Amino acid sequence: MKGLTDTALSRRSLIHCSICATAGSALGMPGLVPAAHAAALPGKEVMHEFAYGKVRLTGGRLKAHYDHIQSHYLALDNDRILKVFRENAGLPAPGPNMGGWYDRDGFVPGLTLGQYISGLARLGATTGDKMIHAKVAALVRGFGEAFVKASNPYAGPKAQEQWAAYVMDKYVVGMIDAYRLSGVEQAKSLLPIIIEKCRPYISPVSRDRIGKVNPPYDETYVLPENLFHVADITGDDRYRQMAIHYLLDKEWFDPLAAGQDVLPEKHAYSHTIALSSGAQAYLHLGDAKYRRALENAWKFMEPQRFASGGWGPEEQFVHLHQGKLAASLKTSKAHFETPCGSFADLKLARYLIRFTGAPQYGDGLERTLYNTMLATRLPDSDGGYPYYSDYGSAGEKRYYFQKWPCCSGTLVQGVADYVLNLYFHDDDNLLVNLYAPSEVTWDRPGGAVEVVQETSYPAANSVKLRVRKAGNGRFAMKLRIPAWTRGATLKVNGAPHPATPGQLAVISRTWKAGDVIDLVIPQPLRTLPIDDQNPNLAAVMRGAVMYVGINPWEGIDQQPIALPQALEPMPGQPEGYRTRVGDRDLAFVPYYAVDTERSATYFRTA
Repeated sequence: MKGLTDTALSRRSLIHCSICATAGSALGMPGLVPAAHAAALPGKEVMHEFAYGKVRLTGGRLKAHYDHIQSHYLALDNDRILKVFRENAGLPAPGPNMGGWYDRDGFVPGLTLGQYISGLARLGATTGDKMIHAKVAALVRGFGEAFVKASNPYAGPKAQEQWAAYVMDKYVVGMIDAYRLSGVEQAKSLLPIIIEKCRPYISPVSRDRIGKVNPPYDETYVLPENLFHVADITGDDRYRQMAIHYLLDKEWFDPLAAGQDVLPEKHAYSHTIALSSGAQAYLHLGDAKYRRALENAWKFMEPQRFASGGWGPEEQFVHLHQGKLAASLKTSKAHFETPCGSFADLKLARYLIRFTGAPQYGDGLERTLYNTMLATRLPDSDGGYPYYSDYGSAGEKRYYFQKWPCCSGTLVQGVADYVLNLYFHDDDNLLVNLYAPSEVTWDRPGGAVEVVQETSYPAANSVKLRVRKAGNGRFAMKLRIPAWTRGATLKVNGAPHPATPGQLAVISRTWKAGDVIDLVIPQPLRTLPIDDQNPNLAAVMRGAVMYVGINPWEGIDQQPIALPQALEPMPGQPEGYRTRVGDRDLAFVPYYAVDTERSATYFRTA
């Protein structure tokens, strides 16, 4: 496929923008803001993420998972990861083959290298671990040597034939994070080389992807998010124009912004991760249609969700009001593409928190985090990684049938991003979005603020926040009070303060070191029906956490159970419940606590 020259790219970008403007006018919406005006019209953030390194997990289930994943990816052999690229370049290639998707004859050769680099750089920036940064630098050095020498920018022909844009995007995000977070200068110099060398293999126009198996496979429309970052790093406006060129406006952003639900039958993960491209388009171009598209996409995704927060059985959004989620429990064991899907979903939630500050997105983020990314099976030592979640009546946490799948890349990136989900800020407010043992350092003009959070949530209901450093003390703290709770209580230094479900509890005062906030969030048991056509087929929730019945027997999904009333606490197990079904006992535990047991998620409610 012939590549885009700079002149052709610029011309096609202008044509593309003209088409977008025309389509936008037809919908009564503004067209794309030209790049020349981007600096004058940036999209506004209500809240900001904290940089990696400003938030630290100090205990609890999130930290245990974070630490395990960090150790796992740090221990991956560099030679093994780089082997396929060195072979492609004709260089000495020690180490065993990776196998599975990753090898030269695999489904997408070398597909996840950039994500491993990206995730490791994020982990290193958060923990300050020099060994991790050294590994990032070594992987960039080995990849760079092979990439520059090789005539083919892809490690195998299958990648260049059907996944050229997808794989280039992973290369690019690896170099972005290696440069920004690990300080690897070589990564910055590789960015234009990678893009120019890969570009001849990429479709000259952004092509939509429908469903799980229907061509075209490639996902050009996920490119813009990282291309906007490349433009920022290099100062080269060609990459901004390239980002604009590949925005999927006609099929995705324009109809979403206009309030049209175009989700059904689209490939679920790739279109959700493409919303991050829309978020960066909003931030860089200032066009509010992209923010509206994200807000509407979230609204349309809500009825698509399983109780876990996941969506897309067989990787495809379904038609609503036809009972298709319920039907998928019997026809599929691939109900949610878990590490990839939750990575995309959590990013979407964070962007919406940044753009709106609304607590509903924090509620959604919490549910997805606990029941999907945190609940995946841990990887093995030879490329076995979780991929799908199975919410059927005899569900199991399995590895994907081929080694080193795409989810092995999003797993490390998503877990490395745990720290981004807890706190947000603007100039005068600290938003506490998640409740987990942690510390946050907030550098502000009034002096550094440090807040320590102590809790066993969600196993327990109580949370304690202590101000360790207050700076000048003139700021507010906003605490997300989940919409599902009842009877939440909040005290500041022992004095009661209002806490309304579904809102942010705003505490404005002059803070001093030693001030304490005590929050109690009752987590009632409740049920969530699978869809509107099957109101009596439901999953059990305790607060944000999805509970499953473990070691279920055949037919359990057809036996009516009075849920959640029939559940009683298991003695000595603060997160366990049980009930009697006929003459048999059924135990319920959080889905994140399940390892290799079979589990059932949905039950007939009496």
